[in-house]
Amino acid sequence: MTDVLGEACRKFGVKSANYTLKYKGKPVDLSRTYRQTGLVSGAKLELVVASRSPSVVSVALQLPDVYSSSVPNGRLTDKFPSDTTLWLILRKFENTPEHNFNFTARGVSQVENGNVLEAKIFYEKPVVQLMAREFSSFEELQQTLAQLGFNSGTGLIKLKFSRTTTPLEEARGEISAHFKQLAEKEAAAKEKAEAEAAAKAESDAKEGETAEAQNVIDSVTGDVETPPTNKGVAGDVEMTDASQPPEPSAAASTSEAIKEDVLGPGQRPISIYSPPSSDTPKAALQPVQDDDFEPSIVHAKLHQDRLKNSSHNKRLLSNAEEERLEKEKAAKLAAAKEVSVKIRFPDQATIVSPFKADETGADLYTYVSNVIRAGDQPFKLVWNGKGVQTVPKDDKKKLIKDLKFDARMLINFVWEDGVNPAAKKAPILKPEFDEKAQEIPVPEVRPLLPQSSGSKIGDTMEKAGQDVAAKNRGHSEELSVYRSHCCHGPSKDKPE
Repeated sequence: MTDVLGEACRKFGVKSANYTLKYKGKPVDLSRTYRQTGLVSGAKLELVVASRSPSVVSVALQLPDVYSSSVPNGRLTDKFPSDTTLWLILRKFENTPEHNFNFTARGVSQVENGNVLEAKIFYEKPVVQLMAREFSSFEELQQTLAQLGFNSGTGLIKLKFSRTTTPLEEARGEISAHFKQLAEKEAAAKEKAEAEAAAKAESDAKEGETAEAQNVIDSVTGDVETPPTNKGVAGDVEMTDASQPPEPSAAASTSEAIKEDVLGPGQRPISIYSPPSSDTPKAALQPVQDDDFEPSIVHAKLHQDRLKNSSHNKRLLSNAEEERLEKEKAAKLAAAKEVSVKIRFPDQATIVSPFKADETGADLYTYVSNVIRAGDQPFKLVWNGKGVQTVPKDDKKKLIKDLKFDARMLINFVWEDGVNPAAKKAPILKPEFDEKAQEIPVPEVRPLLPQSSGSKIGDTMEKAGQDVAAKNRGHSEELSVYRSHCCHGPSKDKPE
């Protein structure tokens, strides 16, 4: 059946290693012959994508007579992944610790007319017999168990040797050159994948920075109201002196205020936010309307899409896909040049500062101790990654490379045992930073759709019902007039 799969894949122009066959929804055992599968004449087979995760196959190796007496029943058994080649199986079996076998590098002397030629040693190649098929060449032995149809269960391999006219040293050189070339191809493919992942991560980071800058510009310019203009109506234009400099706009002054950075210890930019002045969150103080709790059509469609997506079965990631994701994450971390760290203190005051890729956990502790008043008191910095984790006070642990810090990180400041109670009650930031603290701005939440667009589900359905009823009434009136005109003729009171 592997021949059937190979012929089908050649016809469709795909790789046979990525596909398998199914009959009536059940997988076909590719290791069997056509007669052993029980398929009827004219059976329709399905070509489906095979699983990328290798399965386990139990393999028994039947040894030739020269080695059969060394092991019980003349067989060696072991389990291999289905993506293992026949050559690697032989290599694994010949490296058995209990025995000293030589399956892949055997040499024999040439005999001519009963005399042994000592100067020439020729290669004796292994020949593998599997499911009534022989694999003798080095290229044929590079086929995997999955390519031969063994994706599960057990398989029996019979081994024998065949003499060749190739010198042993030449054969060894060809084998070494093949695996060296294969390793170079794998290394080149790995470097290419890492370079593509790094380029993708860098482009994503640039897009994120561009989007963030655009959001800042939009938030600044959005506060400036634009006076309405009437198109088609010409108004009086006030003439100004060209030599008079224009007055700075509110947007320009705001952008200049944003550019002014507050510098912390080590001339590092720092943003300082004061603790909340009330126990009630500012979001809870915003006025709420009844329409805010009515779902719109956008919400309904989004909810239906989520229900539809959650009802579909999702395939688990294969080992290759998980490895690719890990490489992409590593490349993204390697491409990151800076991380923004937000530190939240016990009194809910926060500071935000950037840190470079080469800075360590010890640098973060030194920076925080220079910001707070009681820098000599014991404290620790924790964050929620896979559970609560503590930033190590180590000058070798890099924040991005080792601790996996992302673009924005939230770190919590926690006092350790033995701290002075007076330090816990006093303001935590130094006076020069405390006086520059500002309140956290609360953004104005705008509705997704304007109220006049009729986006509410109830209003839309009611309006649609009224339109349908009006159309039905109109059709009924036209039909009654038509019937009256046809059955009784035109009215005498009204002209035709």
